[in-house]
Amino acid sequence: MRTLAGLALLAAACGASLLLPGYYAFLIGLMAIAALACTGLNVLLGLAGEVSLGQGGFLALGAYGVGVLTTKAGWPFLAAWPAAVVLTTGVAAVLSIPALRVSGPYLAMVTIAFGFIIESTAIEWRSVTGGASGLAGIPGVVAGPDGVRAMAVLACLCCALGLVGFGWLQRSPLGLAMRMQAAAPAAARSVGIAALPVRAAAFVIAAGAAGIAGGLQAGLTGFIAPSSFPFSQSILFLLIVMVGGAGATVGPLVGAILIGLLPELLSGLAEYRQLVFGAGLLLVLWLVPGGLAGLAPVRPGAAVRSGGRQGALDYLRRNQPTALRVENLGVAFGGVRAVAGVGFVAPAGAITGIIGPNGAGKTTLLNAITGFVHPDTGAVQADGVVARTFQTAQMPGTMTVLDCVRTGLLAGRWHGRADPALATALLDLVGYTGPTQTACSLLPHPDRRLVEIARALATRPAVLLLDEPAAGLDAADTARLAPALQAVGGAGIAVVLVEHDMDLVMGVCDRLVVLDAGRRIAEGTPEDIRHDPAVRAAYLGDGAARPTRPATLPGAPVLTLAGVQAAYGDVAVLRDVALEVRRGEMVALLGPNGAGKSTLMRVLSGLLRPVRGQIMFDGHDLAHAAAHQVAAQGLVLVPEGRQVFPGLSVRDNMRLGATTRRDFDPAEITAMLDRFPRLRPLLDRNAGLLSGGEQQMLALARGLLARPTLLLLDEPSLGLAPAVTAELFDALSRLRDEGLTLLLVDQRADLALPLADRCAVLTGGRIGQVGRAADMAIDYLGAA
Repeated sequence: MRTLAGLALLAAACGASLLLPGYYAFLIGLMAIAALACTGLNVLLGLAGEVSLGQGGFLALGAYGVGVLTTKAGWPFLAAWPAAVVLTTGVAAVLSIPALRVSGPYLAMVTIAFGFIIESTAIEWRSVTGGASGLAGIPGVVAGPDGVRAMAVLACLCCALGLVGFGWLQRSPLGLAMRMQAAAPAAARSVGIAALPVRAAAFVIAAGAAGIAGGLQAGLTGFIAPSSFPFSQSILFLLIVMVGGAGATVGPLVGAILIGLLPELLSGLAEYRQLVFGAGLLLVLWLVPGGLAGLAPVRPGAAVRSGGRQGALDYLRRNQPTALRVENLGVAFGGVRAVAGVGFVAPAGAITGIIGPNGAGKTTLLNAITGFVHPDTGAVQADGVVARTFQTAQMPGTMTVLDCVRTGLLAGRWHGRADPALATALLDLVGYTGPTQTACSLLPHPDRRLVEIARALATRPAVLLLDEPAAGLDAADTARLAPALQAVGGAGIAVVLVEHDMDLVMGVCDRLVVLDAGRRIAEGTPEDIRHDPAVRAAYLGDGAARPTRPATLPGAPVLTLAGVQAAYGDVAVLRDVALEVRRGEMVALLGPNGAGKSTLMRVLSGLLRPVRGQIMFDGHDLAHAAAHQVAAQGLVLVPEGRQVFPGLSVRDNMRLGATTRRDFDPAEITAMLDRFPRLRPLLDRNAGLLSGGEQQMLALARGLLARPTLLLLDEPSLGLAPAVTAELFDALSRLRDEGLTLLLVDQRADLALPLADRCAVLTGGRIGQVGRAADMAIDYLGAA
């Protein structure tokens, strides 16, 4: 619908160019040329996620190609124009070889240098370019007084073709590859997408569009000079894309019209025109950070239709099943031996589990098998595609669920048909029942896991590696996942499952491999492993029951929520939430995945502003407070996924927890090491090198150093080994006994409820039940 509106606008512009005075035709032509050049830049920025400040240089290259060939060689415009475009794309292809080995600000610097080279060449090569005086008398497509009108119409037609081409590219296999590479590079690699060729294609397409636009500009103006292509033009092109909406088909057109017309409309302000113009653009970027094209409503996606499960199994079934063989695999990071001589065989048609404590080397092993890290020793043998999922779901937030799975069907190719029906069937196979046209960023955690598995299956793998697929899932979601894994194994695929959920592991795995400190310490059937003393000591723990929280006298309310509502865009998540937390008590917040628990934590910590409602904390209403203001008041969040600073040491991560305090004493870090002794030998190690359990303890220590009045804990047991989980909850038990006020969200209700004073159940965005934790345990744990 947006594209049709843009095409209708360009058709009207063509008519206006023929009917209005010549100045307006000239202005329309310039806006169409800018929109075309920015459509090319939108491919690079909006689809491939790369920033270039050399678009003005390519525009100049196309313009000078036309100017030189028409004035020096006597070529007609329609012959010189395509030759100039070929020249521009050829230069871009050569430049992409060194330029695209860097990204982000480094790519911007390379393209800035290219723009300066083009400008310097235009000035110094006087015999060809005319130097600073430029080239005049450049013919257009039609000679005479109607030449400007004809060039304006041609520019509008080319802009219309550019919009249609962008829309086609966005949906094409190459466009899907660009979007996946930009949004989730690791996931792109996992489905066979090579980064460099995809980015190079986007770079060349962007330059080609600029070359077309440059040739049109030369024919429209009839004169070009170095001053016609200042460096500020490249910045203006980037601004047009951002104001219009990066990634939106009509974004460049909307941005070009706004930035082209606004100075004309403000001409009466004389010397204040540029000031008002700049202020207006800043206002647009502040109010609509996603661009003006994003203001148009988007139709909601349709729900997945079931019934394609058998088609998905037929697609996955392999005539020649292949086993995965790992022999003496070793990986070292500096002096740390992450994997040491590990070998095992994962048979086709079976599920092989890999378990072990946090930091045992399980994820490093998967990375070595799939090529994300290069092993120092050993070999991996598998005849066919080896697909994987990740410990933290790698989802392209801006892509739809359906497009995300379709990238897997491409298997790294830029051609072919990524069948939407087959993608839907794979989603149905793994148990996904949500909408297929919704953005991945809006998915709840369980659905992200399912979509990622469907994307991996779309590559039709011989071997499927799953890295903690049940992390953060409740019992119902895990129950949906188990039969899906068994169906995949039944199709002849060798499934390797890394997981901490022992109920899932023992229920679906045919054989288990146990790692500890990078070495294999046991291998056998689930029943053998369950009773192995070495495994129980290193990983499973003693299974001792945790004492129930004794009754405490409630203190005064420290946190009171009333009528809190929250949403992501048009999607309502929290609906009239009311909750009270009293000083010195521990409240467990339970509920199914997707109920809004993590959203409530984000609202309480100031990371998400509520739509309405009151959040009273220690006498202050924090409903409209920023996150740093909330933390300064003593409401501190230990977020889901730890979110430590990986490039900083453990010591510095802890120190950052006390940022809001003026009375920090370095001796407090020593006290934290007494509380979390695992961190003592790691104090000067970068946090990114810690295991998941160690990072969770670091995140908790960082939160405690803020001296919170109320500590929010969001899924602290996520992805932790059983023994480490027990150690973590022992630490929480001590904090509870010391009188710290805690609000805990965790799927492990069996661990949370015995510690808590009260329990609140969040369902469908509303608090359904609130009561004593001991009483609520009857419903959740089946206790008498």
